[in-house]
Amino acid sequence: MAPRAPGGVPGMAACAAVVWNVVFDAAVIQAGRDYLTRQALRQQGRGPAVTIREVMDPGVARAARSATLSGGAVGAAGILAAWAAARQRAGRSAALPQ
Repeated sequence: MAPRAPGGVPGMAACAAVVWNVVFDAAVIQAGRDYLTRQALRQQGRGPAVTIREVMDPGVARAARSATLSGGAVGAAGILAAWAAARQRAGRSAALPQ
């Protein structure tokens, strides 16, 4: 029987992409809310002047880092699970020898 790619790999890749997108969106939304809060404080005379670039540039960078770490963790878990499943299918145990 010829080896074939595990069917779960595309599914885990899709899950990793969804996780990346959700984490990135949540972090960018939080940075936007932070900007709006700072602007409201400025308009009330209780905070310094702030530009959207000052708040959103670091927010987007932080969002990309956390999303990449989260999506990468899901992707790595999927690859590990596919590897373990392939070993089990081949009649070998994924457990370390005792």
